[in-house]
Amino acid sequence: MKKTNSADRNKLSSGSRLLQKVNDAMNIPDPERAARIQFLKEQVRKGTYKVDADKVALSMLKDLIKDL
Repeated sequence: MKKTNSADRNKLSSGSRLLQKVNDAMNIPDPERAARIQFLKEQVRKGTYKVDADKVALSMLKDLIKDL
């Protein structure tokens, strides 16, 4: 079995700390986002949600260009 040297352990440790920071940041509640999601859910439930086809198409084109 291969021994892990100190530098490798430090890299793993700092990588673990970074991953933990990212996970912590993602778990911070955002009340504005939650309210927006609730609003959209209500619109979908009521059948009043309208899709802006031009906005969707523009977003798709931007993603396509970015991937080129």
